[in-house]
Amino acid sequence: MRRRLLALRLKLWRQNARNLYRRLSRNKPAMAGFILVLVFVAAAILAPVITRHPPDRQNLADRFSPPSLKGKYLLGADHLGRDVFSRIIYGARVSILVGVITVTISMLVGGTLGILAGYYGGVLDAALSRFSEILLAFPYLIFAIGAMAMMGPGFWNLIWALCFKGWVEFFRLARAGVMAEKTREYVDAARVLGRSDAAIMLSEILPNMINPLIVVGTLRMGTMMVMEASLSFLGIGIPPRIPAWGSMIQDGYRFILNAWWLSALPGLFLVTLVLSVNIFGEALREALNPDLKTF
Repeated sequence: MRRRLLALRLKLWRQNARNLYRRLSRNKPAMAGFILVLVFVAAAILAPVITRHPPDRQNLADRFSPPSLKGKYLLGADHLGRDVFSRIIYGARVSILVGVITVTISMLVGGTLGILAGYYGGVLDAALSRFSEILLAFPYLIFAIGAMAMMGPGFWNLIWALCFKGWVEFFRLARAGVMAEKTREYVDAARVLGRSDAAIMLSEILPNMINPLIVVGTLRMGTMMVMEASLSFLGIGIPPRIPAWGSMIQDGYRFILNAWWLSALPGLFLVTLVLSVNIFGEALREALNPDLKTF
């Protein structure tokens, strides 16, 4: 019986995946955004292969070299003679990793706590709800600045600072979804059959509310990338020895009149990546929500 149910669920998931792909493939902006994201990911993975110079190699004789298709530096060199193209490609690694890791941790923590709070209610629900409301009272950037000021710059310190408040939105979304689903007939039927609370939450309720979590997670990746760039621009995010788009913009804005490419090009790549992620996230939201279907 269980094997038959599992086979039916797998068949349903495959059918839903095919339907989702067909809907997204009809949305040209969504596919363009998805392809651009894949290009950024591939460039970040293949950074040692597609770059000619190490991102931290300095050559003061080449400082402020302008961008040139035929010259030594494709996108120019910075005030220390470092290759801007190499630093942008390696900086993509930081932005993508921060977006993926922070959203994954926030979704797991917030989703788990939201499911537990929504299903059991009582003191657990009240305590977590009040704590999340306290965190929501602080602007995200101000909260992250305070957390980084206490922990100091660092990649993992940045991850924890962003996750400490990032889980709240997933918690509230999961809690609301569970509270709506736990009163449905299929949950009562599962209880009558003697299924445990953990089995009901994981195999019955979670599959019916996972879509909103995935959509919000996709959209929040762009937000996390911007947060990382903002903190790195302020000098309290990624350490200066690691190429990051925010710190590149901060290093170059002092020379914006004479070497515009130092700030403009990292900023352009950041905007392009975040915009691509958001466009695909919006299309995914419309594809997974029949009420918002526009294509």
